[in-house]
Amino acid sequence: MKIFIAVLILIFNLQSWTKADDISDFEIEGISIGSNALDFVKLDKIRNGTDYNYKSKKYGAFYLKLENSIYDGLQLDFKDNGKYIIEGVAGKIFYENNFMENCLKQEKKILKDLKETFGSNSTYTDHGITSHEYDVSGKSKGSWHTFELLDNSGVIYLECMDWADDTDFEDNLKISIISSKFINFLNAAYE
Repeated sequence: MKIFIAVLILIFNLQSWTKADDISDFEIEGISIGSNALDFVKLDKIRNGTDYNYKSKKYGAFYLKLENSIYDGLQLDFKDNGKYIIEGVAGKIFYENNFMENCLKQEKKILKDLKETFGSNSTYTDHGITSHEYDVSGKSKGSWHTFELLDNSGVIYLECMDWADDTDFEDNLKISIISSKFINFLNAAYE
């Protein structure tokens, strides 16, 4: 039931995106690119709870567990320069059982709506199912779809990620809004 409700809410939220001018006009749980993370999380929690998943500590990630939401959690990515300006926001739905079957079914429904919403305003790429660069063992695999906005302000990602059991991550469906600045950083983040 939770997944069905998530699809409905995503569909209705995405319909308003067609009027947006750039990546900062899109929101997940009321949070958009360019927002200040301190508007959503207290400074001491950010300082104590920020993860640095990349070789460079230029960007940090803060995770929020959610209740009474279509998402189980949010990831806020920000440039760690003391200003905490959000450059990426992602909503995650976690799966415990039948991950690939349930996630890929959900992904297919959301993908259809994303294509209808962004089809003429973006370049779409289906990356297929590939290994995740973070897991050097190659055991973590995911399905990725990207919608690169034609105004070059950022990218919308949709993915189903099946993390290897020996990683610290949970299997999830994730929809992300990411600025061009953060994309440039991510392109070299695992080198």
